[in-house]
Amino acid sequence: MNPLEIIFGLVLAGLGVAVLAKRLDQPYPIALLLAGLALAFLPGVPAVRLDPQLVFYVLLPPILSEAAYFTSWRDFVLFRRPILLLAFGLVAATSAVVAAICVYFIPGMNWATGFVLGAIVSPPDAAAATSIMRGLGLPRRIVQVLEGESLVNDAAGLTVYRFAVAAAATGVFSLSNAAVTFVWIAAGGIAVGMLLGFVYVRIYPWLKDPEVEVLSTFILSYLSYFAAETAHASGVLAVVASGLLLGWHAPELFSARARIRAEAVWQTVIFLVNVIIFILIGLQLPEVAGELQGYPVEQLATWCVVVSGGVVAIRMIWVFPGAYLPRLLFRRIREREPRPSWRQVTVVGWTGLRGVVSLAAALSLPHETAGGLPFPYRSLLLLLTFAVIVSTLVAQGLTLRPFVKMLRLPVDRSSEEEQLAARIHSTGRVLEHIAELENGKAAPPAVMERIRGYYTDRLADLSAQLEIETGTDAPAKPGEFQSIAEQRVWWELARIEREAVVSLRRSRKIGDEAMHRIERDIDLLEARIIPR
Repeated sequence: MNPLEIIFGLVLAGLGVAVLAKRLDQPYPIALLLAGLALAFLPGVPAVRLDPQLVFYVLLPPILSEAAYFTSWRDFVLFRRPILLLAFGLVAATSAVVAAICVYFIPGMNWATGFVLGAIVSPPDAAAATSIMRGLGLPRRIVQVLEGESLVNDAAGLTVYRFAVAAAATGVFSLSNAAVTFVWIAAGGIAVGMLLGFVYVRIYPWLKDPEVEVLSTFILSYLSYFAAETAHASGVLAVVASGLLLGWHAPELFSARARIRAEAVWQTVIFLVNVIIFILIGLQLPEVAGELQGYPVEQLATWCVVVSGGVVAIRMIWVFPGAYLPRLLFRRIREREPRPSWRQVTVVGWTGLRGVVSLAAALSLPHETAGGLPFPYRSLLLLLTFAVIVSTLVAQGLTLRPFVKMLRLPVDRSSEEEQLAARIHSTGRVLEHIAELENGKAAPPAVMERIRGYYTDRLADLSAQLEIETGTDAPAKPGEFQSIAEQRVWWELARIEREAVVSLRRSRKIGDEAMHRIERDIDLLEARIIPR
């Protein structure tokens, strides 16, 4: 079979498995991983090697960009302490614990090689986290903390990985050089992403073709990664920075039609990327296990269990002091932040799923040291990485939903309440503007009366919902437009409503999740209007 036939067959099989998993209401990334493992054992299936460059330069940028785009600036800043404690503190702690486990249990392995494995398996995966968590109905605080962690922890893990590999390959490590390099990697990546995002915001109004507009959003994510890596900075942080900046300016930047079109394209692409990623992970088993024939199976199994258990255990141990100790030490934190329940902290501890970034990092290990000798324990590091990925994805991923139900987390209606409050505010602004349009005779009185009646009824309905319940129903849609003058009025009112909602988000009175849901309703209304 030629490579194109193999790729087509894998994608077709992956799509079938994903569709079946969705029908059974199961996380499709786990089903794809298991399908890849099953395919790897079938006779006649060609060996498929995962190229690390394919992961870092092709598959990873759009996943990071999409996650950053929908990340709430307000919540990211609000929960920055737990996010940074997980993204940087836990990555360092996991690297050290895994290194200690390796030195203690694996004969002959030194600290440098142990830190290589620790850096590889320390960061949870953005693709796994976002694709499995969505749809579980987790509280907003948990979702924002976990998604925020997954956006920046790859940069921390890959930075530790870079220094650990250099130490293992050369036997030399300089703490001062590592500190300076880390500052450049982080600051340089953020600077490159912010610069490219700012330039994109400036030139976007000149893009008048719908297909070019959508394609340009993909180009921004790839260009951010390539430019930062070329400057020896963090491509991960560059993509996150440009995605966050684009998400902040998107309400004023994109038209309703462009946003609807881009959303459909991006959802399809991200789904396809996830299909490719998770089925490829399962297919790597033959290569991972092929060079370990000299080790006893029982010994390999013991090491896999110990390392995987250590990765899970250190996260569960870390999250509780990280959640409660700062509150005990600083009164300002107690006054500013609500106390997280132990149930919420437990869910955060159990949601440390590893994925394709860890496997790509392991596959990127050099085959030789600086002295020309084989890189120490390279095949074993690959196997242990694979074991951590499979155990966290399958064991934690499959048990996450029943685990959340067992804990009986309180229902979080904060986003729905924000939506209702924002809809009421924006509808009130529209009614104020309708009075101005009536005075200016923008349309015949009968038309204005009908439009005023629609928004008056809508305001009464939203106010009743706010008093009775926290959930929101889909807002009623206006009837068909009867004249060009009426279309113009609806267009103007949609603009006023959008500006009111964006103003609430800019002042941090609502989060991005609430804004995006309301924005979609406005987009659908605006897309029906053809002003002339």
